[in-house]
Amino acid sequence: MRVSFDSNAWEKIFDPADGDWTTIRAARATNQIAGFISEAGFRIEAIRKSERTSYFSEPTMQVQVSVVERDGKPHIQMTMGPDDARHPGLPEMQSAKLKSAFDAGIRLMRTASWLGLPSPTEIGDPALFAQGARGAGEREQRQIDALARIEARGVGRAAFEAAGGWQGAGGVLQDEKRFRKACAEWADGELVAAHIGYRNDILCTNDQAHAAGRSILDPTNRAWLTAEFGVQFATLDELLGQISAT
Repeated sequence: MRVSFDSNAWEKIFDPADGDWTTIRAARATNQIAGFISEAGFRIEAIRKSERTSYFSEPTMQVQVSVVERDGKPHIQMTMGPDDARHPGLPEMQSAKLKSAFDAGIRLMRTASWLGLPSPTEIGDPALFAQGARGAGEREQRQIDALARIEARGVGRAAFEAAGGWQGAGGVLQDEKRFRKACAEWADGELVAAHIGYRNDILCTNDQAHAAGRSILDPTNRAWLTAEFGVQFATLDELLGQISAT
């Protein structure tokens, strides 16, 4: 069983002080389940709430220019991507839980390649990502298609833009509290699209979106995701029940 874990799920499972989820950890150890985490959680949600307004005010880009020789002639080569050095790094407690998750065999799912969205050093090793080059193009296209449909419903990254992120809504910050929540909503949209792209079986989250207003994880959009993409949701308790029953 392939399980995509939201941050509110995997951080509980791999918290050494939380003994409620030893059965899930054991299921991972015996390969009863394969577990996956969205990299977007570390590129977006890991930024402290108090810092999100300034951090996400504009894309964080790095442009490098070099001269290379081809056929005996010099050519100018330009590369562009996120400036990973600008990422503040993961909070110490989260970093320790993530190391525990990696040691247990949990792997990362790639999300959309936002050029202005840095990654922390803790996820810089390509070996930490789910492997499977075969069919990678099809997986990426599934994610792209899912993201487009999610945004068309006004959730996911669309919420970030509507709140004034990266020049969305005319670049006007609508409300700081709303903006902080919109960053988390963007990460949730990326998680859902990655789950669809990787064709995992269960999306485990304790987020019921009761206080979030319109969200990709609200009841209406959950029903849509199940009908359109076959997404099956489970809370930690529900996942524990499924594992215990097998």
